[in-house]
Amino acid sequence: MIKKFYVFGNIGKMSETPKSGGQSSARRVIKGLENMGYKMTPIVRRRCVMEGRLIHFLETQSFAVIDLCKIVGHMMFGNRRNSAFLMLTYGGKLAPYELIITCVVRMLGYKSVTYMKGGQFMDFYNRGSKFYRWIVKKNMDLQAQAWFEGMPSLEIVKKISDTHLVYYPNYVVEENIAEVVAERPKDKLNLCYFGRITPEKNVDVVLKTFNLLCQRFEDVYLTIIGGSGYSEQYVKDIDAMIEASPQKSHITRKGLTPFPEIKEIMQSQHFFIFPSRERCEGHSNSLNEAMAQGLVPVVSDYHFNRAIVSDDRLIVDGYEPQAYAEKIIQIRETMDLKELSVKMRDRVKETFSYDVVNKRIYQELKKI
Repeated sequence: MIKKFYVFGNIGKMSETPKSGGQSSARRVIKGLENMGYKMTPIVRRRCVMEGRLIHFLETQSFAVIDLCKIVGHMMFGNRRNSAFLMLTYGGKLAPYELIITCVVRMLGYKSVTYMKGGQFMDFYNRGSKFYRWIVKKNMDLQAQAWFEGMPSLEIVKKISDTHLVYYPNYVVEENIAEVVAERPKDKLNLCYFGRITPEKNVDVVLKTFNLLCQRFEDVYLTIIGGSGYSEQYVKDIDAMIEASPQKSHITRKGLTPFPEIKEIMQSQHFFIFPSRERCEGHSNSLNEAMAQGLVPVVSDYHFNRAIVSDDRLIVDGYEPQAYAEKIIQIRETMDLKELSVKMRDRVKETFSYDVVNKRIYQELKKI
């Protein structure tokens, strides 16, 4: 019976605040497994941050060698009988490297588990060559289990591998799911975005949507919360757009903010606008957390968003601000916002809560 996992992924320094949703999600996985009684030994995957094709390539290659040596160093003298290797991955270009890691781990005598995070895997697999698809299949066939953050990714692998596949979505702890959905203001329409301020998150689309709605209604307000990640210039561009907005007095802008404060802000918000097309976007933390507090999400039809929301009325095809504005107008004028709000909270409570997800995962872990 497995009692310990060596977990390899973009975890970041455990003593520091997570720098991305991916790091937050990775630590949530570690914490969840620890709460189930498993001992966790993190092996931090180095994240490449240098710009420029040549320097990025060299950085990637050097980190690949260093990380593989770290894995071997941690596991060489471990207990094979009750330990397993867990790799947190987003798929993509590093699939050949990850197959090498799996082969090394298996040669060391350990069982291997892969957790496919994000939706990037689908993009690479669907447009990948026959050789790339063979690499994916071979890696999946070597796993004791393969976990998937999104059902669309699981369905792809289900067609090519007989490995035991497990749906392991992102989750929200019960204390961050509203027991009672707060009453929203009736004299305002409050829009909200929180998360990293990057081009791939399309925060400019959020602002343009707000400006369009202000041409139709006088009671629209917008709150944008988040830091730069690795896109400082884009943050400056967003802040300049806010300054140039005719309705800038209706905009609240906050940088990196502790979640308890974000949670308090959410109590008065009606809509969470999420036009993301971030290549690694998976089961978004911010989308989960917003729905858990009863915000009505208006989201792009990208990766897992449709499956998470599970209501086609809230999905926007494309990234045109006009389409998002029209969707919000349609919802406001033809639907019951309170009913939608409760429905979104219940969606998280019944499907993506800590207890619901981890009780099922605990049973799956016994099969390794």
